[in-house]
Amino acid sequence: MLNEYLGDTIRELVATGKFSGRDAILCVPSTVLHMQHVRMPPLGEAEIKKALPWEVKGKLPIDPDHSVLRHIVAGEIHVNNEPRNEVIVLATPKSTVAQMLAIAGRAKLNVIGMNVEPRAVVDCFAHVYRRKQDADVTSCYVDLGCRTSRVIIARGQNILFARGIDIGGDTLSHAVAGALGISFEQAKLLRIKLAAQPIVRPAAKPVEPVEPEPQPAEADSVNHSFALLTLAPANDRRHVVEAIDIVPTALPDDLQEQAARVDAACAATIQQLCDELNLCRRYHEATFAQSPVDRLVFIGGEARQRGMCQRIAQSIGVAAQLGDPLVRMAKTTEVGPESGIDLKQPQPAWAVALGLSMGPLANDQQQAKSA
Repeated sequence: MLNEYLGDTIRELVATGKFSGRDAILCVPSTVLHMQHVRMPPLGEAEIKKALPWEVKGKLPIDPDHSVLRHIVAGEIHVNNEPRNEVIVLATPKSTVAQMLAIAGRAKLNVIGMNVEPRAVVDCFAHVYRRKQDADVTSCYVDLGCRTSRVIIARGQNILFARGIDIGGDTLSHAVAGALGISFEQAKLLRIKLAAQPIVRPAAKPVEPVEPEPQPAEADSVNHSFALLTLAPANDRRHVVEAIDIVPTALPDDLQEQAARVDAACAATIQQLCDELNLCRRYHEATFAQSPVDRLVFIGGEARQRGMCQRIAQSIGVAAQLGDPLVRMAKTTEVGPESGIDLKQPQPAWAVALGLSMGPLANDQQQAKSA
């Protein structure tokens, strides 16, 4: 029944959305995508695929024999002076893939590929931020979602770490509902209302001058696509894009007390999320000591909760920024707020969707059509 509803709804959206074609790239939902790091001897691609089911046996919450397995070789490491490959395994039930293909078929879509969120996120920002210095920056993308959060650490386009965390916006809304004695839906709407309060940008704080690197004319839009949430330590501003603080305007009197109660209700859950993120960072930096995390990039719908992002950044102690995958579109499109997308504001929730359309497969398809 759900498949029929989704298929019919998508078909209606395609018919009314003025799309030029029906090609589609599907993405495995994060709630059914399981990620596991394993260390394997240096092997060829075919040998890795053959060995994966045995390597992840008992390490995944699903049976690898009934799963679609994909992998990313993050890099070579040494364990007890023996070379090993750090391999990120991505698994989802075969039944989920079959269900997604059935929905796409009912919607009359031409499926040209299937991707996963970590790859889509990195593909997105590799295209949006094409500055030379970004190739040498290790970014930790924190995708704050509704039901779960994802951590993807990448250097350039090379993914070094990926993991899911079972804490999301709904977890925080449940905490608020319990603390304030209101329904889950009321708690969710209250958090959205508080997050929607306007922000002010004080005058930039003076920083030590740095010799600028020659950049293309479009670099200005790139530099302002990240809204700085908190500064790195004073002696480490190598990758700070904007030396400004972003703070909420003074809340109306009727919201101040509610905001304080919401903050108190969320504090323990946010701290738990910070602890998980710190564990991820420590694992990555112990594995790839030569590539420490240079910056956090917050994406996902919950990234609009700026106070939470600031708290996370302060806990981890790294310069943090709000990623806006639609920054270039703001200057080249006629899309208005009536579409539901206000391009005057950062749109961190669009990172995965945009990345799916900008990945290697999408580029190959475009080249084939133009040939």
